Order: sequence, then structure tokens, then C-alpha cells
Amino acid sequence: MWPRLFVILALTFWVGSCGPLMSAIDGGPIVVCPKDNFTKGCDVDTIGKATGYWAQFNRSIVIRAGTYREAFTILDHGVTIRAEPGVHIKDRAVEGKAAILVKGNNTVIEGLECSGISVADGNGACVKLEGHNLTLRNVYFHDSEQGLLTSRDAGTIIIEQSKFERLGRKGRGHAIYVGYSDALIVRGSQILSSKDQGHEIKSRAAETIIENSIIASLDGDDSRLIDISNGGRIIIRNNILEEGPRSKNNNLIAIAPEGTRYKQNEVIIEGNIIIMDHDRAYLLRLPEQDLPVTLRNNIIVGGEQIEGDNTWFPDREAAGFPAYPALPP
Repeated sequence: MWPRLFVILALTFWVGSCGPLMSAIDGGPIVVCPKDNFTKGCDVDTIGKATGYWAQFNRSIVIRAGTYREAFTILDHGVTIRAEPGVHIKDRAVEGKAAILVKGNNTVIEGLECSGISVADGNGACVKLEGHNLTLRNVYFHDSEQGLLTSRDAGTIIIEQSKFERLGRKGRGHAIYVGYSDALIVRGSQILSSKDQGHEIKSRAAETIIENSIIASLDGDDSRLIDISNGGRIIIRNNILEEGPRSKNNNLIAIAPEGTRYKQNEVIIEGNIIIMDHDRAYLLRLPEQDLPVTLRNNIIVGGEQIEGDNTWFPDREAAGFPAYPALPP
């Protein structure tokens, strides 16, 4: 009787004095705070603690404002990380891969900033996805070798209301690089100024949808704005696309430059503003085999005049757009 009662009392005291476990049991999120501002309501002082042991109890994690020079792995499935304004992860990589290495499935990451990621093989990413299904929402990834990199069979990747800027490394690192997957969906985001011959978006997914976004070289020495390496179903709709004068590749968009992989291949490019500030810019590179392409209702500035249901202007002035490097509102 007494030994059993002692164990129960001891466990009760331990649970009551342990912030993160109480958060997990009570159903609230695990709250991460920086070590220099660890106050009431904080549970752990590193993100790695929250995504490691404690994630098995509660997969909802909130990160309080601060700079975190750490890298971490997400192993559990269904983890959601919500960063408050002012969260910045920088300068560290785990397993020589990324600041955030996602091995679990169905992960959501919201609100955080990431920069300064560099590794020995030149593929240092803010996020490396080795699991399946990822949503990035309202993130800012910049000044690293890669923004997002995925392995094969990554499921569906959704990027919303996010900004990727000054990313790339020696033509092998890109702002967004999605391997063989079900789908890449980019909405309401800005992908800007990739560097060192990196693409703004490189996708090998069976379906790639890019909508209501700004994809622009500006002053970056990037390669293509959009490289859909192996074809598939492609929708590029209602975006601003701009190739800058320093781009190292004169193709804005390439479809299946490495050959088609999928049974269904279709390209729809519609409702975009397309500005070619490069003096040798060429809008679209297509594979040799026949592939259905719809190019309609676009405003195209610069380059060669394109036939069909599009509006073409020889330069920005003729289109009524501001001078380079400004983008239309």
C-alpha cells in the first residue's frame, strides 16, 4: 500500500512541476522561448527539445520571438510549428543537411525566418523534407544555399504567403527544389533573386501549380525562373514573372528539359504578367515531343512577339510599367 502510494505521489509532483509535460497533458501547445527570455508560460528553451522527446505528447509547438542558432529534426507525424513574429533560425544545420530536417509526415511550419544555412556538399537548406506532405505558410527563407529541398516521394508540398530570397549555390542549389512527388503548390508567395545560377523554382513533381505569386530574378544571377524538369501537369496562373538582366539562362520557363516522366503532361500558362528584362530572353523551352500547351491572356513585355490570345509590348515603357527593377503593382 505505502510503496504504491509513494509512487503515485512522486509522479503527481513530477508532472505538476514539469512545464512541457503539463502543456502536453492539458492540450495546450508546447511553448519554446529563447534562453535569454525564458519567462512564465515557457516550457522549453530550444526548439529541438520540443520537436524531439516532447513531440510524442503534443504535436503543436509555438515558438516565441527570438534568434535561435540551432538546427533540429522533426521525427513525429502531424507536427505543427507556429512561430510568433520575430522568430529567426540561423547559421546551423543538422546531419549536414538543413536547419530543419523533417522526417515525419504531414508537417506544418508557419511564420518563421531562416537564413545562413551552408553545408559541406553545398545543399544546405532551411528545410529538408525526407517525410511526406509539408505545408510552409508565411515563412521567410533567405541567404542560404537552398530554401526548401525534398527527397523523392515527398507527397504534396504546399507553400503559401511566403518569401524566398537570395538562395542558390553553383547551379545545384535553388530557392525551391522539389523532387519526384505528387504535387507542388505555390500560392501568394514571392520567390526572388536566386543566386549563383540557381532556379527560383525547380520541380520534378507530377503536378506543379504556381498561382498569384511573384517569381522574379531582379538583380540576381539566377538561371530559370521555373524549371519543371520532368514535365507533368503544370499550371502557371495569375503571377508576375520577371527575368532580370543578370540571369545566366535566357529561358524563363523550361518544361521537361530532362525528359518527360509522367503519363499526363499538360501546360497551362495564363493570366500572368511576364517581363523579360534580359536582352536575349526567351519565354518557354519545350521538349521535342508533342505536349499540349495553353498560353493565353498573358501580358508579355520584351522578347519575341508571341502569337495567340496574349498582349505583347516591346518594352516596359510601351506597357506603361515602371522602369527596371520595379515590378508592377
